[in-house]
Amino acid sequence: MPKPARHTRTPLHRLPTADDRIPVLPPGAPYLLQALADDDLGFAEIARAIEHVPSVAARLLALANSAWSAPITPVTSLEAACSRLGLQVVRSASVALAISQPFNPARCPPFNGCVFWGTALLSAEAASRLAERVMPTDMATARTAALLANLGLIWLADALPKETAAALSIAEELAPGSLNEVLRQHCGLGFDEAGALLADAWKLPEPLQAALAQQYSPPPDATPLTDLVANATRLVGIVRRNIEWTRSDQQLSTMGIDEVSQHLIVDELYRLNTRTMEMADALFPSC
Repeated sequence: MPKPARHTRTPLHRLPTADDRIPVLPPGAPYLLQALADDDLGFAEIARAIEHVPSVAARLLALANSAWSAPITPVTSLEAACSRLGLQVVRSASVALAISQPFNPARCPPFNGCVFWGTALLSAEAASRLAERVMPTDMATARTAALLANLGLIWLADALPKETAAALSIAEELAPGSLNEVLRQHCGLGFDEAGALLADAWKLPEPLQAALAQQYSPPPDATPLTDLVANATRLVGIVRRNIEWTRSDQQLSTMGIDEVSQHLIVDELYRLNTRTMEMADALFPSC
């Protein structure tokens, strides 16, 4: 495999870490993110939380009435939309819609928003399948952490569009998984580091910050959530590259997931791959 060319790191003053470069979440979004972390909320409670971010509420209603959802009769209330879509879809879609608002990745033409959000939504599904087997009491947090795993990439596409465009173009010619290192060479930091910076600036819970920062190289004392996110995003990479799963995976075995369950999870992700891409198209029609 050819090695990416060496580039001078972006000077620190140009990195998107200054206070005036930190994207600001829309009003109500922090409350919404906190509420969605509660696994015990029902449709009515989640609908009330989503009402704090009207733009998210409107897009969820649109999704519930879209060809992707294919309702028999029009869905006219937010609670009915939540019931129609299901709690897991509502959680993932609401987080994605709220998080996407501060960014303008259109400044970076090689950045494909539909692929980005489709991958994020599939990562949330992978995390959910893993979490129900190893940390069933914290499935909502696992979904959110995996959904946000690549958050730093959309920020870099917005804040450093030329450098990110160059990294995306080079990474296309390299082995899968090379993008993070190429971003470090062109932007001064990978999207794991950028995502951790954002999570810290937005005061997201520490476990989420650690999962974003350590997803590529979890330390020996990594939390179960960090290991779960690392494996969820790894599985999604396998599915998106259409690699046949014919083995028992040692990392998943270490998490306590047996070989039969591994195959079931991967088969389910293959089944959901097209569905989540279609969902991303419906949620972000301009991407």
